[in-house]
Amino acid sequence: MSNSIKELLSKLSDMHNAEQDRLQKEEKEGENFNVFSALNMCSDEMRLHSRLLATLFNPKSNHGLGNEFLRQFLVTAIKVDDNYITHCNESIAERYVGKVTETTGGRIDIILEDGKHGIIIENKIYACDQPNQLLRYYNYGVKQFGENNFKLVYLTLNGSEPSSDSLGGEHFEFIKLSYAQDILGLLEGLVTTFPQKPIHRTIKDYITIIKQLTYQDMDTKYSQSIINEAIDNIDATSELLMLEKQIGDKLRQEHIIKPLIGIGFKQRQDDNGALWRDLNDYYAIVIKTDDKTYWRNIWIGVTLKEGCMPLQKRLDCFTDAPTSKYPYGWSWISDNEGNNWHDIAQYPAIGKEEVLKWIKNKIREIEDCFKN
Repeated sequence: MSNSIKELLSKLSDMHNAEQDRLQKEEKEGENFNVFSALNMCSDEMRLHSRLLATLFNPKSNHGLGNEFLRQFLVTAIKVDDNYITHCNESIAERYVGKVTETTGGRIDIILEDGKHGIIIENKIYACDQPNQLLRYYNYGVKQFGENNFKLVYLTLNGSEPSSDSLGGEHFEFIKLSYAQDILGLLEGLVTTFPQKPIHRTIKDYITIIKQLTYQDMDTKYSQSIINEAIDNIDATSELLMLEKQIGDKLRQEHIIKPLIGIGFKQRQDDNGALWRDLNDYYAIVIKTDDKTYWRNIWIGVTLKEGCMPLQKRLDCFTDAPTSKYPYGWSWISDNEGNNWHDIAQYPAIGKEEVLKWIKNKIREIEDCFKN
């Protein structure tokens, strides 16, 4: 390692330690208390994000903001007149629109409608797209409002594209929005311009959660100091940045994959590098990703070693519904609200083997479920 890199890392380490001391002091004094974190709801799409946004959108709610949040959302995010929707009918969150078929049905996360126009919002935090999901909601909008009288919104943490599976191979209009910019910008505008009300404490807590989920919660002064130091040592910084993928690969290999192989898992190259371990004579525990290169979107489930079976009742050890491949259900592998092992923000948790600990606990939980 060159001296310039050692010097840069030494300076950054000192800055990091000073920042950790500051954060620990704030934590001790209760400055960082957040009701949503305390309730372990940070990444809960329905119980937190969809319901809170639906409440803020609804002028009839008792938040005291009237139609301000709805109006700003229409003008700023959707790019329509502020009277596109004048009021909200009931059943805004989790609207059931019929039994799921290839082209219809499902549950819409948020729907804003006033009898003339509608806005259908598919809200994604960490969940994967369902087959034909956006297509089904688009078809509902056409049937309910008419093709030109509604907007379909795909809301994700960072403005991601929907999968081709969700679009069902069709082409239709939808609006991509992000928590990182669109929702955060609306909320920050709301707390700074509107007269202060009790709801503003809740909104400020929610802003903190969004910043954490989108990795924007680093203190501004601290982050600027790091940027300045990196620029002052740009040669060393450049060398480190060019090694980012290799660093991530080694972290994942040394602190997740190798330890799992050490407790009996086998990595199957014929299954996109998935990790398999026998649960009993018939079933195997599977840890899998849809992106072997970066290990994005990782899940754990139990599958038949051979053949297939009808869907079963979801076991308590899993959070998501059974599928043809995982008849008892499955769960995202996540630690501190993050399930992307490629994300630099997750590297400390990987290096400290917090992610590995979570996986081992989940494996024990699955084994206990099958014993019972």
